[in-house]
Amino acid sequence: MKNHAKLSDNDLIIPLRLGCKEAFAEIYSRYWEILINAAYQRLRSREDAEEVVQEVFVNLYFRRCEIDPKSTLEAYLKTALKFKIIDAYRLQQLHYRHIDSLIAETNLSPITPDDQLEIKEFKRSILSACKNLPEKCREVFIMFRFDELSHQEIADRTAISVSTVKKHLHKAMLFLREEFKGSKTFLFIIVLLFFSK
Repeated sequence: MKNHAKLSDNDLIIPLRLGCKEAFAEIYSRYWEILINAAYQRLRSREDAEEVVQEVFVNLYFRRCEIDPKSTLEAYLKTALKFKIIDAYRLQQLHYRHIDSLIAETNLSPITPDDQLEIKEFKRSILSACKNLPEKCREVFIMFRFDELSHQEIADRTAISVSTVKKHLHKAMLFLREEFKGSKTFLFIIVLLFFSK
């Protein structure tokens, strides 16, 4: 039985492309902490760093046949991580910009320092909750609520019907409303879901 720990990165690519789980496990062991540290330096959150790195490895396995045997494994992983971090930044900024505008536009009492902390936690909660939505449902919700696209525009972009778009939005709104019901941030989630567009 081959000792994969003794193989070079380049020598691991070929068995990985053939679906060798031991080769994948060795790559995971070899690069997990390196990629976590790199992601943390950018995202400043261990949880977010672990999530993007996990996605990198999931994609690595399912797209293993697309890896060029002539490329370096380290370069492939770091490039994949860079794009995942960009996606994470984009999602964060979409949420943060929109929530900031909601707070500015609503007739709420002046925001105190304690409120600022609560709003910051709310932003994190919204971001975290949206990650728990099914992929297509999350995509449709973000396009509608944060990219401010119409039902028809979303249908055109995602190749689904307008009625399916509405079903995804209904599901997302019910999920988020239930997720935050009874919490101190429930007022904000109601504003976000029903009065911000």
